[in-house]
Amino acid sequence: MKKMKVMQVFSSRFKDLWEEWELRGVIFLSLTLQILLICMGNRRKYIHFACFRGVIWLAYLMADAIAIYALGIITNQLTKLNSESVDATTELHAFWAPFLLLHLGGPDTITAYALEDNELWLRHLLSLVTQTGVTFYIFLMAWTGLSMSILAIVMILAGLVKYGERVYVLWTASSEQFRDSIPDPPPSYSKILEQHKLMEAEGYEVIAHEVIEVRDVIAEYNVDGVDLSCLEKTLDMEQLYKRKQGELLAARGLIKIFQRLFADLVLSFEDRDTSLSVLKDKNFLAAFKIIEIELGIMYDLLYTKAKAIHTNWGFARRISGLVSICIILVLFILIEDQHYSVADRYLTFILLAVAIFLEIYALVVLLFSDKTACWLIKEKKFRVLDFINWLQPLTKRRRWSDHMAQYSLLSFAIKEKHLPCHQILEFLHIDEKVEKPLYKHHKKVTDDLKELTMLHFTGMKFPQATRGSQVLEKFGKMESLKWSIELEFDQRILIWHIATELLCKPRDRLRNPGIARSIKSRSKISKRLSRYMLYILVMFPMMLPTGIGRIKFQETYVEAMKFFNEFRKLNKLKPIARRDTDRESPPSNSEEHIRGYRKYAMKCAGFCAIAWQHIKNLMKRKFDLTDAYNELRDQVKTNLNLTVSKGDRSKYVLFHGCQLASQLDEIQKEEDKWKLISEVWVEMLCHAASKCKGSYHAQQLRRGGELLTHVWLMMAHFGLTDHFQIPHTPAIAELIMR
Repeated sequence: MKKMKVMQVFSSRFKDLWEEWELRGVIFLSLTLQILLICMGNRRKYIHFACFRGVIWLAYLMADAIAIYALGIITNQLTKLNSESVDATTELHAFWAPFLLLHLGGPDTITAYALEDNELWLRHLLSLVTQTGVTFYIFLMAWTGLSMSILAIVMILAGLVKYGERVYVLWTASSEQFRDSIPDPPPSYSKILEQHKLMEAEGYEVIAHEVIEVRDVIAEYNVDGVDLSCLEKTLDMEQLYKRKQGELLAARGLIKIFQRLFADLVLSFEDRDTSLSVLKDKNFLAAFKIIEIELGIMYDLLYTKAKAIHTNWGFARRISGLVSICIILVLFILIEDQHYSVADRYLTFILLAVAIFLEIYALVVLLFSDKTACWLIKEKKFRVLDFINWLQPLTKRRRWSDHMAQYSLLSFAIKEKHLPCHQILEFLHIDEKVEKPLYKHHKKVTDDLKELTMLHFTGMKFPQATRGSQVLEKFGKMESLKWSIELEFDQRILIWHIATELLCKPRDRLRNPGIARSIKSRSKISKRLSRYMLYILVMFPMMLPTGIGRIKFQETYVEAMKFFNEFRKLNKLKPIARRDTDRESPPSNSEEHIRGYRKYAMKCAGFCAIAWQHIKNLMKRKFDLTDAYNELRDQVKTNLNLTVSKGDRSKYVLFHGCQLASQLDEIQKEEDKWKLISEVWVEMLCHAASKCKGSYHAQQLRRGGELLTHVWLMMAHFGLTDHFQIPHTPAIAELIMR
């Protein structure tokens, strides 16, 4: 009975404590989520870590739910009062409701976590109506006619504007509305016909003719005195600052044209000529930087409130919102006879302070955005731009991660990083799904890779669905290696990946250091592109041409894993043999103790030797991996010519990869071999980029960006994609009177 009474007392105290602090805790959690989202939401475009995205995802999903839950608690408190008068505590709690409506409006740096969230704008519109109604209900129920109610009206209006902006931005970024917002300019035929009739009525002889419209692209998209063709290393700080201005202005003009690609719309050949006139003869780093700025602007349009705030009205709303909240803070401090608890007063001050912080942070993000910098350059307000550049230099702005993910099939098959509970995961058939992310890592996109990709663009004259044939013809290997590029695209990625991995483990070191440096650069590019393309195949197969890449990857993984398991069994270390001391002659008593200690010491030494050998074996895993690769090349009989049907070729991917490695290894000059491999990978990268839809590329902007997306947009600027399907050049119709 005593135990029951203690539990009842404890539960009643816990219940009272929960009822007293529940609303305060939920409000504080909502504030924390808002600070987290506004400070970290815009960093997704240049941070590629999955843990970081997971935190943002969790905060994004919890923010609305927590705010709505807090509104429900306040409503429940007012409902329990019935006909009783509203006390000071309930009145202050009702004053918190407009702040929750402000939180539902979300920060300016993130409105949608994924593109699918933009399609839910109608659901958010319904939530805007209902939650605004709940807030007004709380306001009316807690109305006392005092100054607190007047302050609440101002906060309700501020929250309504904030939430309305979010719904508007989600609507404009939805796929249908985004596509409709960039229509082709209709020709003014009705106006021309009307003028034609009027002139004929006046007695004029009217003849219509066509005038080709010519745009001064260089003057429109360039900054005076800026040279984008030279290397950045040769420029001083002032010239580099001017160069960044030129890149921003060029990106601003081109994004207006090429945002149509993200809506899967076609372009005209005039658009291609416009971009070529801007990017031709430019340094490859400047061209990639322009693409980077364009994709950063697209990220802002799709995932933030940039559409609503980068206007005169948007800037005015931010200023007025900041001023109004500051006034409310001052008036709340001046209110006399405050009969509120200390915790509630401090929490109210925190709410007002965080609201001011959110508005200031939003203004800072607005001022430091690329779109603001472009507007300042266009309007020639260089003093303001210089001040912003002093606070945050244009040369140090991050717009994407500048890294590409890496994934190795053979490393995954050899179980380099398998978890201790691998057998349990394997029994549950989830080992591949759980352990697959462990083998993903990132490498920086080097300038050598960008330069090689740009050289490939300049060598292409027109859009072609090439998959490596141009490179093989260039090096005269079309006959011998033709079979490797005639397979399906996903199978070709696997085969060339295996061959590249095997060839990157050389058996003999090169003697000529000059040649070795050149080969090292090409082999590094080949290896990174190989692992990057496999990462796309495994993690995002929808970005590649239609195929069954994941199924073929699983089959090849099983084949390679079986081979490496057999190799590990053959090369397993034997335990150190222990000496048999039992056969020795029986010693005396004193010697028996010595022998016993010696025997015990030898047992311990043998155990330590076995343990140390096991540790050394784990430490030499890299060398074992090299040996396993060499064994794979030796054991697979590549001189056999297996003929299999097309439906069963995926079973022989490992064999074909070893066969390709052997054929490539027959090239005498190492430099030519790695030039061929690297250029084949660049050609396959370009082919994959050109075949991916714009909506899939837009999805990758929130994951730190993808090299594939940058290559795709660069190819579109050079007219090397299938989006240019409008052959006629826009013209201006003119009437000539005689």
